[in-house]
Amino acid sequence: MNAQSRHLTRRQAVALLGTACATTSLGLAGCDSSDAFGTTHKISDYVLELPYKRDFKILQLTDIHLGNKDNRTLHYNFIDLTIRDANPDLIVITGDLFTFADKYTAKEVFDFFDGHRIPWTIAWGNHDEQCYFPIDWVTDYLNNYGSYCMFKDLGDDDVFGNSNHVINLMVGNTVKEQIIMMDSNRYNYGEYRGYDYIKQNQIDWYERLVTETTRNNGGSPVDSLCFFHIPFPEYADAWKEAQEGKAYAVLEYGEQNEGVSCPKINSGFFDKVLELGSTKAICVGHDHVNNWRIKYKGVYLCFGVHSTDRIYLKEDMLGGHMITIHEDNSLEFDHFYHDYSEVR
Repeated sequence: MNAQSRHLTRRQAVALLGTACATTSLGLAGCDSSDAFGTTHKISDYVLELPYKRDFKILQLTDIHLGNKDNRTLHYNFIDLTIRDANPDLIVITGDLFTFADKYTAKEVFDFFDGHRIPWTIAWGNHDEQCYFPIDWVTDYLNNYGSYCMFKDLGDDDVFGNSNHVINLMVGNTVKEQIIMMDSNRYNYGEYRGYDYIKQNQIDWYERLVTETTRNNGGSPVDSLCFFHIPFPEYADAWKEAQEGKAYAVLEYGEQNEGVSCPKINSGFFDKVLELGSTKAICVGHDHVNNWRIKYKGVYLCFGVHSTDRIYLKEDMLGGHMITIHEDNSLEFDHFYHDYSEVR
């Protein structure tokens, strides 16, 4: 990428692009609910499991944007710097893994991540459908990938999107923490033209998940983290109110170098998060040059770290974001930054 293109704004970049599992276990511990989505699926059908280990580390990578014409070996070597730093127990990719990739490239990228022998998963972003394959193909491919892939999508349900699933971190038969993956969807060409939003049936799905897990935990909510791609409007509110010094909006880390690219419709997902009291942190991507964390109304709203130099960037803001879940369920946040000079 030349010096001029390395400093494209989001608007310029979008204009150029155009509009163009080994430890998997089905079932929620102790779950026998009859609540169904469509005609066949229960909450338990969306659940995968991993054993919790002390100080469980989740590495969030985001906005990797790999395509056919990229020097993918260079980008793999760059991503490896962050994975080695983090030494994670789970890798979560929050969307825009691809831009203009074909099936060969997609399979190669999946094999790259699986080769680390670390459980990994993904929530799709808006650019992941701008490829030489339909989103249903790549979703079906990951559903059947196996190995270290912790991905699930039920294509015949009534829940909007292609990457709504849950990873339960287990201690014996008890759910210690839930990693909730959601599809924030892609573009809206109906109500308005712009980025899409989390739909009402996804919010209903989230509520049933949290409610059922709470019930199976003797009435006590189980802590959870949410990961998806596009920030919701409260991200913009949080930044504004943190700058105004509001007591409930505390900037703990990072900077904002572009306006929050959120949908024009607020579907009420964050209100549901506050109502249910399970989710303690929400982590998104999408905005390549925002990397902040704000504790907003008691919930951490986090941006990940742009994980390659593709599309547009800030050169000192490339790497990854890590969340550590301690035994007392407290959270610790870390950031890793690297420069491409380390791998060229």
